[in-house]
Amino acid sequence: MKRSTRFTLSSAVAFAVAGVIPSTVTVAQESAALEEVVVTARKRDESLQEIPVAVSVFGAEDILMTDMRDLEDVALHTPGFQFMNQGNQQPGRYNTQLQFRGLTTAQFSPSFATGALFIDGVYVLNGGTSLSLMDLERVEVIKGPQSAYFARNTFGGAVNLITRDPNAEAFGGEINASMSDRGRTDISGLIEGPIIKDVLAFSVSGRFYDKEGHYTATDGGRTGDEETTTFNGVINWTPTDNFKLKMRYSTSEDDDGAPSQGYVSGIMNDTCTGTTVNSAEGPANPVNYICGTVPYGNSVTVDPGSNIISSNTILPVDMSDLTDPTTNIDGVPGVTSIGMKRESERFSIAAGYQFDSGYSIDVSYGKNEQEVNWIRDFDLSDRLGWWSRDPQNMDDESWEIRFTSPQDQRLRWLVGYSYYEQEFLASGSGGDAATSCFAFDFYGYSDAYPDICVYSFFDPAIGGLGMGRPGNALGIFRNNLTNTDQAEVSGVFGSIDFDITDNLTVILEGRFVEDTLIKGNSVAGTGDTRLEEEFDDFLPRAIVRWTPSDNTTLYASWSEGQIAGDFNTFYAQADEREKAQYIAQDSTVAELLDAETLEAIEFGWKQRFWDGRGQMNIAVYMQTWENIKGRSSFLINETCRAGDIGSAQCPDGTLGQPKATYPADGGDAIPFFNSRNILIPGDADIWGVEFEGKAAITDRTEVGVNISYIESEYDDYTFNFVAPIAGFSQMSGNQTPRQPKNTMSAYVSHDFSLFNQGGYWRLDWFHQGESYVDESNLAKLDSYNLFNLRIGLEWENLMAELFVMNLTDEEAWQTGARWTDFSSPSQFAFLTAKQGVAVSPLDKREVGLRVNWKF
Repeated sequence: MKRSTRFTLSSAVAFAVAGVIPSTVTVAQESAALEEVVVTARKRDESLQEIPVAVSVFGAEDILMTDMRDLEDVALHTPGFQFMNQGNQQPGRYNTQLQFRGLTTAQFSPSFATGALFIDGVYVLNGGTSLSLMDLERVEVIKGPQSAYFARNTFGGAVNLITRDPNAEAFGGEINASMSDRGRTDISGLIEGPIIKDVLAFSVSGRFYDKEGHYTATDGGRTGDEETTTFNGVINWTPTDNFKLKMRYSTSEDDDGAPSQGYVSGIMNDTCTGTTVNSAEGPANPVNYICGTVPYGNSVTVDPGSNIISSNTILPVDMSDLTDPTTNIDGVPGVTSIGMKRESERFSIAAGYQFDSGYSIDVSYGKNEQEVNWIRDFDLSDRLGWWSRDPQNMDDESWEIRFTSPQDQRLRWLVGYSYYEQEFLASGSGGDAATSCFAFDFYGYSDAYPDICVYSFFDPAIGGLGMGRPGNALGIFRNNLTNTDQAEVSGVFGSIDFDITDNLTVILEGRFVEDTLIKGNSVAGTGDTRLEEEFDDFLPRAIVRWTPSDNTTLYASWSEGQIAGDFNTFYAQADEREKAQYIAQDSTVAELLDAETLEAIEFGWKQRFWDGRGQMNIAVYMQTWENIKGRSSFLINETCRAGDIGSAQCPDGTLGQPKATYPADGGDAIPFFNSRNILIPGDADIWGVEFEGKAAITDRTEVGVNISYIESEYDDYTFNFVAPIAGFSQMSGNQTPRQPKNTMSAYVSHDFSLFNQGGYWRLDWFHQGESYVDESNLAKLDSYNLFNLRIGLEWENLMAELFVMNLTDEEAWQTGARWTDFSSPSQFAFLTAKQGVAVSPLDKREVGLRVNWKF
């Protein structure tokens, strides 16, 4: 099988020098030039080395030879792009995030994501979860605001998956299968061919992926099991050379077990107490938390005398309320054990016609549906304390039409209109929570009763109260769908490219957008007041491109991005007495938050060298991010409403009175406080540098490197979740969390001959720098390095490969985020008093065999 290998060089300096100074290095003259790559990041075909946008591209051959399986693999190879299955606080494949250039969000709803996924240019809500990289022509990772062409949620960037067209001339197919010593099986296949030769073609593809988790929980169960089954079908119709219609349908099912997760308790691993840190509010003395590197492995203390990460994979029999198929969200799959089930369907149709004059018209339509349900060990410990069920149902629908002028003219233009609507129903970031036991620690004596699930108790001497027994359902706390929302977005977009000279071009792009956000009973039927707001704006991008030679492209751009604002739902529905409590805790609280905005400036240099055998791309960017949706937690003594009457806090006759706890002995009522999340807007500045390069050193060897450096700083950001442990809530001067400053990757690939048989080997290196787990910048995850090795032999249409993932068996936390310590006795500041870090470990070393056959 003939291969087109690609790569990047191991020294950025060497690339830069090679691009401007004649090389004295002797390179084999028979070395083939790197393949020209065409991208559609601006809704038209353009050369990767000439488009004035930062784009990373992976073709079908790249995907095959690196065995990219999902977006996590894509992110490892892409500077400035971060994607991990634990997108925020929830380990596993439940709630992922696409992050670009330091832009991360604490919002649960994908409606407010800072990055977006597209398939053939069609937006897919929450599309990154468990997505398979099969049946693709290429992957385009487009960095920086892309509002002009891709609209919603492309605030920081976009990933566009371009699917392959079926072969209209002859029948054929492909099978790719791999197995490993860790129990991972991944089999995919495709069959394609003509229905009417050269006119109507089809393809059918499928994938079965089954992964056995690499870790064992305290109860003996395995964590990290994943299973995905996917089927795709494509019809491609080209009745003339001028017209093309492509229709695609995809269905997928996920069935995962308990995720690989751990919890590093701040109290048990306290390195903060006794230290002093500088904050925007002055010197602070944090307590009961981790200051510095989050410990790993035997360095972690879970319980006295224990050095393991504890968790549960078995749901107690008495928690039947969580397995009841009836939820407050219709259509989600039933779950009867700890784990996740997801069902997804996607349909798209696109048609294009090019007139003989060079003008063209393109129309596309897409619809996506996704239902998911998940039961998890909510306290992330082996204590039988808390579980939750988190159902979601989401669907989106969109269409677009655009007209494009001939691309061989001095003045070129594009104009279009798009419409998009979505509905996202979710049972909250805490879901329907269930507990078998919990305790209140009124005065902070955390260790007085460490085994709170052993028995019920009340100790007035220290102010301790415990209730429940392990495995027995003490209470179910239903979520009221506060994370539910609906959006309707329409926009007119366009661009003008004008060549001032043969090598100097000015480009103006923009979109007029109307983004309507709806919350309340019109969406979820919660009975709450309907909340609706429209966020209108013009989102521009201006670019100047200079091509002083055929091998050099220089550009400068200025652009703006927008994410719709949001409602402080609890505050908007509060009465005057309740609102006064919010204002007393923060005077800036408002019912409505303005839209988030991003102003970005970018300078780029794209260079070919060594007669086309090498290329490098450098981008330098500066971003101003305003109205960031920062979360804080407020304790509110709410008023008894009609729907509350009959509850423990609102017995008969208390309508309109403050909620309270009424002692059985008839004593004075004790005010009852609810913890309510409130959004407070903030600002940040971010700048960074990205480098990508690759070169064919000889006709058999390619090498390369990718580098990203991100410098971020909050100008103003309130985050009071950490106030009880950190001693401050203003994050000004801190770095944005969950994205490292430094990431790097490099590889070398070499083709060889063995007994007149073709072969290859490839070594990849990935480096992830330190990253903070939350906005306080107290706890951080250590850096780590991954090495992957592949050695294979090739015949005509057959490839067989031996691979080793995580060659050195690196042990580290892949990612992590601050999480409330639900397993310890709680104080009345329920969600903030005791905290730790929810973490996901790296997969262990894995050895396997992969076979690819094309026929």
